[in-house]
Amino acid sequence: MTRFEASDPRERLGLVVDAITAHRKRDSEGVVLESDGGRVEYADRTLTLTLTDDQRGRLDDLLSEFPVFKVEQPATRKAPEGVVHVAAIADPKHAADFVEACFRQVFGADEGYQLRVVRV
Repeated sequence: MTRFEASDPRERLGLVVDAITAHRKRDSEGVVLESDGGRVEYADRTLTLTLTDDQRGRLDDLLSEFPVFKVEQPATRKAPEGVVHVAAIADPKHAADFVEACFRQVFGADEGYQLRVVRV
């Protein structure tokens, strides 16, 4: 990977695809994506989010738009308060679409928010 941040919607999608692809090729611990308003971790085809109660409600709404993504109930029940694990058994492009929607709809980021890859 040669770039680690993007603020254009198309570039953000490409950044997430590249980060997930690099993670899979390297068999790394995972990818950490951040903006000023939120953080998403991706590892082993699972997304981990730390959410407020309001954000959790918005995540539930978002999941209805992405039926392939599901809350991993056992892992989430055992997680600390506010941590949600979402099964992300999807190709990098669909995972990127979901991540972008998380930042926009769950965390409330504006259209030009800056997304950073802080770990691959």
